[in-house]
Amino acid sequence: MAAAVAALAGRATAQSSEHPLLIFSMTGGYVTGGGIWSLDRQIALVASGARDSLSLARLFRPGFEAGLGVALYRSPHIGLAAEMAFLGISTESRCSPLGPYAFDPDRVNEQACLDIQGRHVRTNAAAFQAGAIVRPWATTAVQPFLRAVGGLALLGGSFVETAGTVVMSGVGGSTGSPLRARVFLDEENRRALTWIATFSAGVTIAASPGYQVRFEVRDIVTRVPSVTGPADPQAVQPFAQVGSRTVQLLGLTVALDLALERQRTRRY
Repeated sequence: MAAAVAALAGRATAQSSEHPLLIFSMTGGYVTGGGIWSLDRQIALVASGARDSLSLARLFRPGFEAGLGVALYRSPHIGLAAEMAFLGISTESRCSPLGPYAFDPDRVNEQACLDIQGRHVRTNAAAFQAGAIVRPWATTAVQPFLRAVGGLALLGGSFVETAGTVVMSGVGGSTGSPLRARVFLDEENRRALTWIATFSAGVTIAASPGYQVRFEVRDIVTRVPSVTGPADPQAVQPFAQVGSRTVQLLGLTVALDLALERQRTRRY
């Protein structure tokens, strides 16, 4: 299908108001952000009845972005845009003790905290956005542009759950695994849907008739779940106090555009 569409592609740099322009895009790039939440003090119980105090946090790791888009220009300078994109906005956990650990032969909290520290958590988002594009100079081979789109995003993975794996002494052998999960924070109602908006600026360069290369800097704004308070350390399920936080992600992308210009014929 792509080959058939490419065979119909016309030159896009000379678009006029009588020639609507349709552009299909494949985009890939890099996205990164900062911190999401931090919890200064979370109490973690020890089997002996003692308590450990932990500092927990979550932050964004550098990830990738990939998407498919379409833009329609009925005039040379203003167009409508729609995009479906996958954002690999993976996160990383942080854990550190606030003072020495309480005595525990199995060192459960210490093992779990060491496992959590620096752990890569697979979180992501699938975004569906629509908006507008403005091109001040639309008839040149190099075209700067401004773009603003917004919509909804489906969140994958938990931005809250914080747990580590520990090895229990005297457990396992031939009857089972000695590995156990030590959960410090859990999420009672995981949020799967949020809003997202992307503001970007870039430049489009004509590569050959019907094809363009686009470089873009993106400011991605969205809202994700965030820990606002500690969990009850005595609860069976340590559900954290959860709210939401607006975060900004910086994206650098490059796209290959396939431009189709409708040519109107004249009747005699």
